[in-house]
Amino acid sequence: MDDSQSQEHLMSLSGVAQEHESQPELSSDRRSTSSSSDSEHDSELESCQDIQLQQLEATLTASPTKYEAHVEYISALRRTSQLDKLRSAREAMNALFPLNPTMWREWTQDEARLVSGGKDVSAVESLYARGVQEYLSVPLWMEFLEFKEKHDADVAQHTAEGLSKMRSLYEQALSATGLHLAGGGRIWTAYRKFEQTVLSNMVDATTEVKAKQTECIRSIFHRQLSVPLSNFAETLRDYKEWEGQQGNDIGNEVDELHGIPASVSAAYKKGAQMCMERKIHEEKIASGMPADAELLHNFLSYISLEESTGDPARCQILYERAVTEFPVTDDIWLKYTSYLETNLKVLPIIRTAYARAVRNCPWVQALWNGYLLALERSNAPELEVSAVFEQSLQSGFGFQTPSEYLDHFLTRADGLRRRICSLIDDVDKQTYHATLHETFVRASLYMSTYFPEYIDRSLQLHSYWAYIEAKIANDVVAARGVWENLIKASGWMIEVWQGYISMEISLDNIKEARTLYKRGYSRRLERNGTEMMCEAWLRFEREHGSLDDYDHALLKVRSRLTEVRQLQQQQESKAACSVAASSAEKQENFCHGKKEKRKSEQVGYGSIKKANLDPKIREATEMEANQGQLENVQFEQDELVSKKQPVYTDECTVFLSNIPLEAMEENIREFFSSCGGLKSVRLLRNRYNGQSRGLAYVDFANEECLAAAVAKNKQKLLGRQISIARSDPTSSRNRHMVRDHGSGQRNVRKMQISEPKMGRDVKVQATVGQAQPPTIMHRRGGHVQLTGRNTFAVPRTVARPLGFSGGKGKESLEEGPKSNEEFRRILLEKRE
Repeated sequence: MDDSQSQEHLMSLSGVAQEHESQPELSSDRRSTSSSSDSEHDSELESCQDIQLQQLEATLTASPTKYEAHVEYISALRRTSQLDKLRSAREAMNALFPLNPTMWREWTQDEARLVSGGKDVSAVESLYARGVQEYLSVPLWMEFLEFKEKHDADVAQHTAEGLSKMRSLYEQALSATGLHLAGGGRIWTAYRKFEQTVLSNMVDATTEVKAKQTECIRSIFHRQLSVPLSNFAETLRDYKEWEGQQGNDIGNEVDELHGIPASVSAAYKKGAQMCMERKIHEEKIASGMPADAELLHNFLSYISLEESTGDPARCQILYERAVTEFPVTDDIWLKYTSYLETNLKVLPIIRTAYARAVRNCPWVQALWNGYLLALERSNAPELEVSAVFEQSLQSGFGFQTPSEYLDHFLTRADGLRRRICSLIDDVDKQTYHATLHETFVRASLYMSTYFPEYIDRSLQLHSYWAYIEAKIANDVVAARGVWENLIKASGWMIEVWQGYISMEISLDNIKEARTLYKRGYSRRLERNGTEMMCEAWLRFEREHGSLDDYDHALLKVRSRLTEVRQLQQQQESKAACSVAASSAEKQENFCHGKKEKRKSEQVGYGSIKKANLDPKIREATEMEANQGQLENVQFEQDELVSKKQPVYTDECTVFLSNIPLEAMEENIREFFSSCGGLKSVRLLRNRYNGQSRGLAYVDFANEECLAAAVAKNKQKLLGRQISIARSDPTSSRNRHMVRDHGSGQRNVRKMQISEPKMGRDVKVQATVGQAQPPTIMHRRGGHVQLTGRNTFAVPRTVARPLGFSGGKGKESLEEGPKSNEEFRRILLEKRE
């Protein structure tokens, strides 16, 4: 293809030549005027096109993975005469993304029009071969076959080599599209017509050669009739017509398949039935339908139907049609590759499917992992596997989560480890081990650099790394280096110490494990890590140490636990003080923010000002206010504590005692599994070291399950007989109230006593559960609270005669003097 042909082809694409040919001949003046205006218009158009191309080139330079920019750039170049740039742009886009069938057809058609020699034919054929591998497209296959027949000299001359190449290409097309129910019939028909053309050109051939060619055509007919295709009726009609030309009658009034082999006839009937069953599905996914959620749902329904029939080949074709319509829908690719691995199990097809999947959805880590495993199963060379792994990390599309990156690195490490174990030569083993070591180092650096906040509690990477160094490479020093580096970065995690110690114990390095316990027990670990480390050290010395080792560990552990408990108490005290301080500050701000308004009650002759009160009464009033503030602070603290702690009603609960200290919640659940309806298990633990106290509460869903649980009383749990009784929250609350009254603690429940005074109800609050200062109501309206037993400030009007009670005091005074017997009865009533 020379440059002059390229210029002519691109001019034809733009339609300029056709436009000029359609215009009538103009006069010289009009032609000159028109040519000048056209030249100005063309110059403006070229200027706009150049600006657009520059903008698109700048966009692609800044964002090379922007799909839409590539498409616009290629479309803009097709409207110009820059053929070299157009080819480069298409190659650059195809290096990053698969091209859809329409873009491949445009590319191959543009190049096919410029063919001038054998090299050009080979180049275009390679383009067609690349295009049909990316997506399933019947029109692209048809153009490929037509181009091959037209431009390949051997095929055009029907030489033996040419016929072999063409038949091989047709068989490839049938393998890819032959089961396409809607469009596969076009490939079959083209194949038959090609063979019929070959037969018609055998003028000088022998009868034996012609008979052989005739059988070849008949075989293609029989194969096509055995496949369920939408044009099955038309194919049967063509077959009857062709057999008639050969002097054979097919079909009669009774049986239209008369004369056809029984196997072909049965397959034809079955295929026709399958076509009828799938007709409604084919209508729902017909070409031209918008690629929306409804079309995706129709494809999935159709795929489910094909999977139920158990024909992997037909399912594969349908999956190919689905991914052509939805190339970036990762769910389709995941479902497709999983089906191939489970049902088809053909390694080359699986490899190809994964290679296409990661090009369409490079952000899906599961597809990359599947691709690496498919390469390993097919014994791909290490260079190819390594190239795919590097491509997954440098594709420009990141994975969704840090855990996906971690799993991807581990998948690569798995493959290298299996390859090392399968080798015999020590030199090769050392080479691959160096690659594996580099992979672990790279993974650790990658995760710490790009995901510094990510914490892997299971320590998959480092524990696997240390295992490889210790077991595969036989380098314990390197394995310890892995753990030591992790301790420097995350030494506050108890899991790190546990993993390091477990490795040393598995290698029978008891002394080194004891050294780690001595290093770790004094470290400040998160949550209850210190207590866990201390308990693990004691357990370790019981199993592996001597009596001196155990005594030494016990001494260190007790001292360390004491320090931890003291530290916890200090932290709790600071927290309580901060809560109290914040509550007091809140109360103070509230009091100062609100304007103080004092309103005196108009009782008798008016109100008594505070300044006129006795100093002792004023002092008592101020003490009452301070006491009220302290009570409010204490109440807020109690309320905060009650919000933090969950509330259990124990309405359908059993109480367990004498539980073995080693029993956990899982053991209790298993013990009551036969009762059913178990809702929760509350194992009471020591607040400092987390050890079980041998007590537990178990909640059940209903009374029947509760009764079944109580019936298991005195049965053994882990070899110890336990006691089971129903929890009684009512009696527990009553006992709590008695303890509160006896201890003199504050109880917030208050009762109100109404007493008529001067025509109004004046309420006096009396707190229940604690001795309160005596409260009086002054006859002039002053509210005075006295403390202790001082009564010198009590006005005479509030003096109560013996036997006075509530609002009946006045009536009692009017009854007159009482006898000794009446006084004795009153005293006895008061004592009772």
